[in-house]
Amino acid sequence: MKKNVEFILPINLILLMLFGMITIFSATYGSKFADLFYRQLFWDILALSVFFVTSRVSFRFWKSVTFWLVLFSLLFLVMVLMLPPVSGSRRWINLGIASFQPSEIAKFVIILFLAKVYSESKKGILTGLFVTGLTAFLIYKEPDLGMTLMIMGIWFFMTFASRKYDKLILLVLIAGLVILPLFMVFGLEEYQMNRILSFLNPEKYVSSSAYNTVQAIRAIGSGGLTGEGLLLGIMNRYGYVPADHTDFIFSVVGEEFGLVGTLALLLLYSVLMLRLWKASKKAPDSFSFLLTVGIMTTFLIHIVENIGMNLGLLPVTGIPLPFMSYGGSSVMIFAAQLGMLFRLLSINVELKSKANEL
Repeated sequence: MKKNVEFILPINLILLMLFGMITIFSATYGSKFADLFYRQLFWDILALSVFFVTSRVSFRFWKSVTFWLVLFSLLFLVMVLMLPPVSGSRRWINLGIASFQPSEIAKFVIILFLAKVYSESKKGILTGLFVTGLTAFLIYKEPDLGMTLMIMGIWFFMTFASRKYDKLILLVLIAGLVILPLFMVFGLEEYQMNRILSFLNPEKYVSSSAYNTVQAIRAIGSGGLTGEGLLLGIMNRYGYVPADHTDFIFSVVGEEFGLVGTLALLLLYSVLMLRLWKASKKAPDSFSFLLTVGIMTTFLIHIVENIGMNLGLLPVTGIPLPFMSYGGSSVMIFAAQLGMLFRLLSINVELKSKANEL
């Protein structure tokens, strides 16, 4: 094997983290959440370590432990449902010194699992469908509709990319069109339905379900070309946009850094997606290719959905913006995934027979 010098991906990662830290600092400055800046700094440093550790782990290892990772992932998802609800949901397991979100681990594990079963057998579709369905159901019961849709989206795109189950994909699309109206009527919590209704008619729900989105749009619009400046955004500084350090952090970027700042962020994400695309092209076997597709799908859904809900173009689902929104579990999983693809970008495989050495 010949080693390549891959420097774009780690530099891109560090720049995104720095951008996120600056924005979180502004979003939390002088508030009761001010200490979250230092916590995120700790998580980002730890995530960088995870990035470089996973870049040293062979893909053969990940394939060998996939079964156990699925088992532990499902166990954690069951455990979290047994805990007392917090604000109406059960999403976090508190370990005392830190908390983690089992659904973030499940999102990572399901990609590994689908890549393994699809690359090993055509009959893997049944096993993949069962495990994905069970995972999505447990996350839905938390309830976490955004992450449930994320898991289903990962299954769809990885199944499509496998090029083995075209008829099944068509059946799933048809079934989805039939089931979706029924699910929206009978399967959603009241607040989830209100989010969809407020997305369709924000003016009617401007003081309730659509409040966050409307305020985020106003904040982004007030930023103009160059923004109000760091710590100078009125909507941000005076708390007009709730959850502006998590779900609605893009509104802080728009208000304080303006169009220039949002375009800079989109440029960083574009570079990231191009590097992931290049990794998929360098994949020496079906497992690594499908793994790359799953990770690309994850990042793309996160970026499009979060920015879309900040702009009022998509319903609010609570999906974080990668390396920008506050959160330890998410940044660790994102970094681990990029570390795995950094390995692909850094190694030029000369013979496919050596693919397992990845």
